[in-house]
Amino acid sequence: MCDTPSGEWWSIIMSDHGSAGRMVALVPITWDNDFPFVGLPGNLRKAPNTWVKPDTGVMGEPKPTFVRNDNFDHGNPNPVWQWNHLPDDTKWSLTERPGVLRLHSLPARDFFSARNSLCQRPVGPESIMTVELETSGLSDGDTAGLALLSSPYAWIGVVRSTEHSTLQMVQGGGRPRRGDAARPAIAPTVGATDPPSHLWLRVHCNFDTDEAIFSWSADGKSFTPVGKPFTMIFQLTTFQGVRPALFNFNTSGQAGGYADFDNFTIDEPRARGTEREIPLGKTIVLTSGADGSFLAGDTQRMSLVNVAADATATGANVRFQVIDLGKGRVALKASNGLYVSAGEAGVTLKDLSNAAPGEAETFQWINLLRGDTMLMSLTNHRYLTTRPNVPGQATISSTGPRPDRKGGDCFKWKVVE
Repeated sequence: MCDTPSGEWWSIIMSDHGSAGRMVALVPITWDNDFPFVGLPGNLRKAPNTWVKPDTGVMGEPKPTFVRNDNFDHGNPNPVWQWNHLPDDTKWSLTERPGVLRLHSLPARDFFSARNSLCQRPVGPESIMTVELETSGLSDGDTAGLALLSSPYAWIGVVRSTEHSTLQMVQGGGRPRRGDAARPAIAPTVGATDPPSHLWLRVHCNFDTDEAIFSWSADGKSFTPVGKPFTMIFQLTTFQGVRPALFNFNTSGQAGGYADFDNFTIDEPRARGTEREIPLGKTIVLTSGADGSFLAGDTQRMSLVNVAADATATGANVRFQVIDLGKGRVALKASNGLYVSAGEAGVTLKDLSNAAPGEAETFQWINLLRGDTMLMSLTNHRYLTTRPNVPGQATISSTGPRPDRKGGDCFKWKVVE
C-alpha cells in the first residue's frame, strides 16, 4: 500500500490470468472506519478493472516496462530472464563465443528436472517467441531447444544420439501434486532426422485459448509446425504460470556438449489485446453477452431495459451516443436526447435540460479481455447489468463479472452511425 501526493491510496495485488499465471494489478484503496479496503466506495473488497491511473502529479508517455528481446551481445543476460533453478554458473557463458548464449548440458532425466534453463514471463494475450539455435556443439545424449516450462510442459528441440540427430516436439507431465498419480508419458513427435545444425525454433502462444503451437525453420522465414497444439493450463503445482525457456540437458547421466542460442525475439500480434478503442462520439447498440438481448430506452416508463434480440429491437430506442467525459468515462445519450442515469429509482432516462452529465450519468467504460465491455456507475461503483433471458429494467447491482461472462453485466457493442 502507498499514498500519492494528492491523497489517494493504492495497492498492488496479484490477479490470476489462466496459464499466463499471476499478473500484477494496481488497485485503489478506500478507507472505511479507519480501515483500508481494496476497492471503491459502494464496491469494497472488489478490485475494479478501471484503467484509471493514480494521481501522482507527474505525467509521462507510456512505454514498455521490459525489453524482452535479447541478441546476447552484452556481458549479461537481459534482466527480464530468470533461471528455473539455482544456476551452475560454470555451465553457461556469454563470452566463450561472444554474441550468443552458450548453455553446456548438465545431466537430467528430462526437461522438467534440468538445470540452467533460462526463462522469462510470457506476453499476453498472444505472443510468438523465436530463437536461433546452433547445435554443432552437442554431444551424445544432449537435448537442446525452446520450451514452455510448466506442469505439464512442452518443448521443441534437437536430440543428439550416437546414430543421428532428430528434431522433436515433446509434451511431458511435469511433477504431479502430492498424492496425485504420475501423468502418463506422451510419445515424442519427430519432425526431421538430421536437421541442419543452424536452425530456428518457435512457439506461438495464445492465452485467450491457452493453446501453443511449436514450429521450426531452416531459414528463419518459413516455419513448419511439429506435433499437436499444446494445451497450457492454470496450475498450482509450480505456481508461476507457463514460461518460455531456453535449455540444454543430457540424459546419459553425465555432462555433455553445448548449444548456442541467439536472437531471441517476441512478436506481439495483438499487443493492444482484443479491446477496441472506446467509440467516443459514435452511436452504438449494446447487446448482452449472456443472451444477446439489447439495451433499450423505454420512453413510457423512462427507464433503461433489455429487450429480446428479435426484429423489433432495431429501432431508435436501442441506439445510444457515447459522450466522452474524460479518463475513460462516458455518458450514454439516447436518440431522443435523454441520458441514461443511475439513481435510487434504478437506471432511468433523464432530461438534463442542456446541463452537463453529472455523477449519476457517468459510467466508467471497462474493456475486458476477449472483447467484452462493462459499464461501472460512479454512484455506487457497481456495474450495469440485466437479468439473462428475463426482459426488464436494467440495474446497477453487479459487483463484477462471472468467469463465463454470462451474468448479464458483460456487453458487446457495434457502431451504427
